Amino acid sequence: MQSTTTTTIDIERTIETEVYGGEYSSWSGSNVTPSADIAGSSTTFSVNTAGDPWSLEITTRDAGIVETIDITETIDSTSTTTSLSIFSQ
Repeated sequence: MQSTTTTTIDIERTIETEVYGGEYSSWSGSNVTPSADIAGSSTTFSVNTAGDPWSLEITTRDAGIVETIDITETIDSTSTTTSLSIFSQ
């Protein structure tokens, strides 16, 4: 006697990750000077040497979620087992 069994497994899942970070504030530049603390809302920046090249970069980030990562996976698996049984008297 022969018997065949087929098993199918379908799995769908989503892995959600949230990356948190703290508050961050920085500035960098050349040929510029701040009038006060860079975090102040009324702070101004002035060029040191007029006519020379200058640059200013200000970076701020509030505390909270910095990045969200969603990974969705689908796993399909099928297995087949065949059994053979022999009976005798």
